[in-house]
Amino acid sequence: MPTDPTRRSALSVALLAHANTGYEVDCWMADNGQPHGSVRYDTDRAWFTIQGRPTALRELAEALVRCAELTEQTYPAPAAAVVEGVAG
Repeated sequence: MPTDPTRRSALSVALLAHANTGYEVDCWMADNGQPHGSVRYDTDRAWFTIQGRPTALRELAEALVRCAELTEQTYPAPAAAVVEGVAG
């Protein structure tokens, strides 16, 4: 992904999503009384958490679903081959 020179950033990260990863979720009440949640991915080699208020997490979830739908529409999975005389 190209960098955006209009945004100041201390870190740029690419997270690769894989099916059946087993993300862990958690929630807590911050000191200021606002609820927060997190999604965690953890292995012996790397880990990350995505944390935020419920509205921000929902917006991220909606963006991820839109991204998946766009990808599937743009690059549809090939249909399974049909072999004559073989039940599938």
